[in-house]
This record gives sequence, C-alpha cells and structure tokens, in this order.
Amino acid sequence: MKPIKILHCSDLHLGAELITLGEIAKERRQELLSNFFRIVSLCKEEDIELLLIAGDLFEGFNTDKNTIKSVKEGLGTIPDTIVAISPGNHDFIAIDSPYSDSDWPNNVYIFTKNLEPIEFEDKNLCLWGAAFRSTYVKSPMLLPNGVDEGRVNVCVIHGDVVSDGQESNYHPITPMQIRLSGMDYIALGHVHKRTDILKSGSTWYAYSGCPEGKGFDETDEKGVYVGYISKGAADLSFRPICLRLNIEKPIDITNAKSDNEVAQLIGYKLRSDYGASFSENLYKLILEGSTDENYNPDPFAVAARLQDELYYIKISDHSHTAFNLNELSKETSLKGIFVRKMMAKLNGCIMENNEREADKIRNAMNIGIKAFDREVNLNDY
Repeated sequence: MKPIKILHCSDLHLGAELITLGEIAKERRQELLSNFFRIVSLCKEEDIELLLIAGDLFEGFNTDKNTIKSVKEGLGTIPDTIVAISPGNHDFIAIDSPYSDSDWPNNVYIFTKNLEPIEFEDKNLCLWGAAFRSTYVKSPMLLPNGVDEGRVNVCVIHGDVVSDGQESNYHPITPMQIRLSGMDYIALGHVHKRTDILKSGSTWYAYSGCPEGKGFDETDEKGVYVGYISKGAADLSFRPICLRLNIEKPIDITNAKSDNEVAQLIGYKLRSDYGASFSENLYKLILEGSTDENYNPDPFAVAARLQDELYYIKISDHSHTAFNLNELSKETSLKGIFVRKMMAKLNGCIMENNEREADKIRNAMNIGIKAFDREVNLNDY
C-alpha cells in the first residue's frame, strides 16, 4: 500500500489583532499570512498529497475579507494537493463564517459536522474530520465509526487531549478514544505547542502546534509536520517555518553601573545566543542580579538604546539593589522597621532551605526599599 505524503499544521489564527505588540501589530498580522504562504510553498516544493489544517485557521469571523480571499487563492495554487480543514473553536462552522462561502477551490474539503469520512479511491485513502459548530464542544466527536481496515485512515480534528474521565470545553479526546478510533494517523489542533509523534494502540497522533508564535506564551520554535502516512505507520518530521521567535529571557546585570552598560550587556548576550538572526526576534527580557545602591536600572531607557537594533523588545526590572541591609535595619524609621521584619522572614526561609520563598522575599524587600525612596515603578513588576 503506497504511503501518502502529508503536511500537518494548525492554529494559524490569521486575522489575530495582536494588540499587545502595539505599533508592529499590523506588520505581524501580515507575517502570519506570509507564514501561511510558506506552508503553501512547501506543498508545491515537496509534492504534498494531503494538507491537513486542524482548526483555527482564522482568528474568528471578523477576519478581513482580503485575508480570506488570499487564503482561498493560495490554496487554489496547489490543485493537486487535497486540503482538509477541520474548523476549531475560533473559526467554528456558522452561517457567517468564511467556511460558508461557496467559492473555495475544488481541492479544499471543509468538514462541517461530527466525524464523517471522505473517500479517495485512487489513493486508497479514507479522510476523516469533524467541525466545531460553536465556541464550545463538550461532548466527544472522535467515536468509533466503522473505518475501512483496507484503506489508510487519516483524521484531522481540533480538540483537547485529556485523561480518561477528564472534561474539557474544547472537545475532550482521550487516549482510549484515539486507541479505538481505528485511524492510522490523527492530526490534532488546538494546543499551540507541538508534541512528539505519539501512539495509542495502533493509532499515531500529534499536535503540530502553531506555525508562528503570537506572544511570549509561545516561545519555542514553531512549524509543521511533514512526511508519510501508511497503514499502521507514521514517518513524520518537524519543519520549523516561523519567521521570528518569541523569546522570554532573564539577563543577569550584576555589577552593571549604568543603563548603557546594561544595553551593551544585552546586545552581547543576544548575539552570542542567537547568532546572526538575533535582531529579528521578539524579546521579553527580565533584568536580574544585584546592582550598586547608586544605580537603579530604567527598563525604558535600556529598551530605547536597543530599539533600533532589535525588531521588538520589552524589559522588566527584577534586579536587586545591593543595599547595606544591616545599616538600613538600624534606622528608627518605617523603612528600618520594614527591613528588620523582612530580614527576619528571609532568615527564616534560609534556615528552612526554602530558596524559592527567599527569592520572593528578597524581591519584595528590594521593591519596598525603592518604594520608600520613590524610585520604583510598580508597572515594571
């Protein structure tokens, strides 16, 4: 039985507002669309027979018409590729959804109901899929449905893999349901972090994750799965295709004496860690370590020194000023009382070997001391 070459992707969220990115939000929205066209190009270059889009292709129904038109035109340029779309919780099937349009290319198959099959006899393939028809789907859709054991059975579906007995508002799928499905491969969407290619019984399955990170909760390398599916086998590999990385990173600024020194330290560190492409990423940096009591880092000033060199940067200051705590604790003032009480708590944590809580107390004491001197911006914490 000839294997079928597939590309599995999900959660592109085209049309997402990305408002937290401020001035670059519009550009990043266009880059999400460019990422979609990278997937189309891969289908052409690699002779992909089956493109599986496991939900949330669009952010929602308010996606602008030009984006929807571009997607349709893009999929129309790969007429020899079967495109299977399983609508998710963001782009569920409804009268006013893009999937209700009648002008999708002939090679595009959009699932609109509970689990249903489409047969392709020339490929000895039975393609299965289901659709969200509202934001929430609390009942299972991946149920045993009489698969044809003589064909390769591939399923594309949006949902939340949970433990047996666990509930979810986003289509709960259990390993037992996967095991009993009879599928050779299940292409999953909804979780934005990819998994390895997993197996339950004789069924292989995976989340491909989103192909482009949209925030600092999506910091790993993003891409798609490409490879071959045959009866009882899945030979797939991960292909990174993201245009930029979202990186959240601590920076130790111990011994730095000025904002300029901190900016230089950050530049050196990012070049060292990310090579020639360091300037193309989006960074959320957390300043850590201890600084002299005569220097208080200004995250905005540091970011301003780097903004011409980096695509996007956001900095927060969690560093500690190296105050002379013994001297401060002797003061007959509210600050002195505060320091004495905090030092007592800190010493208690150290004696209990509770380093995690000790770090919290050090940070709180640092903020408190700065606050007494009106040198703290709580928006940085």
